[in-house]
Amino acid sequence: MKLKNIHHAIPNALTLTNLLLGCIGILYAFDERYFIISEVGKNSGLYDTHEINSRLFTSSILLFIAAGIDFADGFIARLLKAESETGKQLDSLADVVTFGVLPGIMVYQLLERAYFLESGALYTSKLFMLPALLLPLAAAYRLARFNVSNTSKEYFTGLATPAMGVFVATLPLIYITNANGLGDYTINKYVLYAVALFFSYLMVSKVKMFSFKIKTFNLKENIRLYLFLLLCIVAIVWLKYTGIALSLILYILFSLFVIRFPDTED
Repeated sequence: MKLKNIHHAIPNALTLTNLLLGCIGILYAFDERYFIISEVGKNSGLYDTHEINSRLFTSSILLFIAAGIDFADGFIARLLKAESETGKQLDSLADVVTFGVLPGIMVYQLLERAYFLESGALYTSKLFMLPALLLPLAAAYRLARFNVSNTSKEYFTGLATPAMGVFVATLPLIYITNANGLGDYTINKYVLYAVALFFSYLMVSKVKMFSFKIKTFNLKENIRLYLFLLLCIVAIVWLKYTGIALSLILYILFSLFVIRFPDTED
């Protein structure tokens, strides 16, 4: 194999690893089951449930690892000067699965858990969980638009798909560990519907989100970026899983209200 081909093979192999982790995460997410075992009180319509496993926890960890690999493959491709059209398309295809389909299934499963806690859980239609699938639809559209647009190195147009995926991945972790006492909120159907709608909109919108690609490490030129990263580190150290979710919210707020870019066409 020629050295040039090896240079291209390394980032592509990382991208395929990202895709593999997404596929495994989907398998784990589908294996998350809740069994209704007994009715609480006579004719109450409420049922006790037994959580047979916590597979969504594993799905979340796999998504986090995939997000790190997704960052690394682009960095290594630029480092080796091995960027290619094939690599770009492959990266987007992998991201649709790992940061689109997998988060959609995770929200679907959390919604199912939310409805299992309600009266008449046995008769809840699967249609009530389908809004979760707006996430993979929006992710696919955003990535397709990204592939045919002239991208800026200063900002993203719309929320990057991996950012949405990382936010969603924090929800099962917060629920399972009840981090900061927020577990119940992550299985609140209205919160989950809001997450699906809000992040789907951000992905397909033309809202400008700042990029982490920097030309120099000069403090004065990157003061806002360094401030943002410092806030994220503090939030994650202090709040752990909740801090990761909060960092994504901070990223959106920084992009909307702090970072100012000139108007340009997508």
